[in-house]
Amino acid sequence: MAIPNLEIIGERINPGYKSSKQMLDDEDIPGLQELAKSQVKKGADALTINVGERALEDPEYMGEVVRAVQNVVGVPLAFDFPNLEAQEVCLKTYDIEKAKGQIPIVNSISELRMEMLDLLKIRPFRLIAMASERKQNGEHASNRTADEVYDTTLRMARKILANGNGMTIDNLIMDVSVGAVAADTEGRTKMAVDAIRKIGEDPELKGIHMIVGLSNISIMLPTKNVNGSSLKTQIDSAFLTLTTPYGLDMILGTAGRNYRILSEDNPVLVGFKEALELGGIESVMRIQKLYQEE
Repeated sequence: MAIPNLEIIGERINPGYKSSKQMLDDEDIPGLQELAKSQVKKGADALTINVGERALEDPEYMGEVVRAVQNVVGVPLAFDFPNLEAQEVCLKTYDIEKAKGQIPIVNSISELRMEMLDLLKIRPFRLIAMASERKQNGEHASNRTADEVYDTTLRMARKILANGNGMTIDNLIMDVSVGAVAADTEGRTKMAVDAIRKIGEDPELKGIHMIVGLSNISIMLPTKNVNGSSLKTQIDSAFLTLTTPYGLDMILGTAGRNYRILSEDNPVLVGFKEALELGGIESVMRIQKLYQEE
C-alpha cells in the first residue's frame, strides 16, 4: 500500500554521496541536471541542494547549481546549509516561477540559530527546524528523550509563529532526528517514534509538519537478508508505518524506493517493534535477527 500525502525531498544532490561529490567537485553541471531530473521522475516532490563547504568559499558556484537545477525541473528546492550567508545566496537566486509558484525550503534552524528567521525578509519559505537539539543555559544540548523533543518542538513553534515574520504553521516543518537502528543502543529510534506521537497528539501543534532523514535509519544494514529478499526499504517502511498516522508527512529520502504501509503481521514490522521495546544491545541484536530469518 502506498503512503498518501507523504512528501519526499530527494537527497542525492549532496556531497555525502560519492558520485554526487564527484560531480560537484568536477563542476559537472549537466550531470547534476540529469540527477535532478532522475529524482523528480522517480517521484521526488522537492530536491535538496547541498554543495558542501564550497557554499561559503564560492557562493557563485552554489548559485550556478541552483539556476542549473531550476532550468530542468519544476519542483521546489530545499537549501541544506545551517549558515545565514549561504542561505541568503540561495534564496536570492531561487526563481519561484520556475518552481511553478512553490516557495523554497530552508534547512535548518535550531534554538541556537534563530537569527535565520531574518531570511524571511528576502522571500517567504518553508522552514525546517531542528527538534533534536535545544538551547540550555545558552549552550547546545542534544535531546535524548521524547519529552525533550516534544518540549523543544512546542517552544520553537511558539517562538517562530509569534515572531511577526509571517511564518505560518503550515510552512513550519519539525525535524525529528533519527539514527541508524544497526547501532542504536541508546533507544534514539524509539525516542523519535514516541516524540512524533506526542507532537501529533497536541492540538496546539495541529497543522505542523514533521520530517526525518529516513535513509539514516537503515544505513549500515545489508540490502537483503539471507534468502535474498529486500529488507532495507521494509525497515524504512516499518518506521513510516508507526509514525505517519501521527503526522510524519515528509522525508528526506531516496525517490523511487517502495516506501509503503506494512500490515500488522508483517514480520519486519513485528521485529522492528520488538527491537524498539527491547532497548540497548538487545535492540540491535533483534534487528540483526531479521537478516537471518528465512
